[in-house]
Amino acid sequence: LERVIAGSQKYVLALMCTEKEPLDCHRTLLVAQALAEQGVEMSHIHSDSSLETHDAAVQRLLKMHKLDEEDLFRSDHDLVSEAILKQEQKIAFTSRAPGTDTNVKDSQGAA
Repeated sequence: LERVIAGSQKYVLALMCTEKEPLDCHRTLLVAQALAEQGVEMSHIHSDSSLETHDAAVQRLLKMHKLDEEDLFRSDHDLVSEAILKQEQKIAFTSRAPGTDTNVKDSQGAA
């Protein structure tokens, strides 16, 4: 992150991936979010070459996971963290075959 921030002070940077949807990219959920928390402004490039600010992408993520309403008991940061976690769980690589029960117990009975 420090190298990205330092580099962005001298150059225009692009961190690229192959996902068509920025919300399906770990760079959006991990790297861009960490940079945003440090005050770095950035945009995501969509497949149609349109740009979306990171703030707009986060708002879309909140809406996607039905966390876009005000909450008296959780901060905005908590809501964003929950939405990111849900999206990470949705897109994360897993070595399990599709349809495999993720709650299978091992030989010691642990899930």
